[in-house]
Amino acid sequence: MPSPARSVRLFLGIAGALLLLQGSASLLRAALSISAPELVLDFTNADPLHAVIHITWGVVLLLALFLPITEYAQALLALVFGIFYTGLAFLGTLVYHPFGLQLGIGENVFHFVVGPLALIIAYRALRQSTSVRSV
Repeated sequence: MPSPARSVRLFLGIAGALLLLQGSASLLRAALSISAPELVLDFTNADPLHAVIHITWGVVLLLALFLPITEYAQALLALVFGIFYTGLAFLGTLVYHPFGLQLGIGENVFHFVVGPLALIIAYRALRQSTSVRSV
């Protein structure tokens, strides 16, 4: 099992790249009115605002890997990301199209996976960071 700090970096890289790709593909498909197979349509089914949120988070997560920030700051970013996406998952489940976001079952399932996963990874890293600091 990778170290907690390495897990955070892996999460930031994978989640950041996928969010950037998904958000960009969604905006491109909408702008060009591209017809595609059902699986591609499902993957790129974000409304413009939702796509911009994915692009923004993707860029922020990827920048955190390349900017000179501490492992602790990376773990805090993963925590904030986890809180945001877990909150979005609950909001999307409890409120019909919150803030104009077209959140269907697929989007809510994604948010319920990625949000809590980020929380778990961040918790492990922050717990290790705290124990290392107290030694």
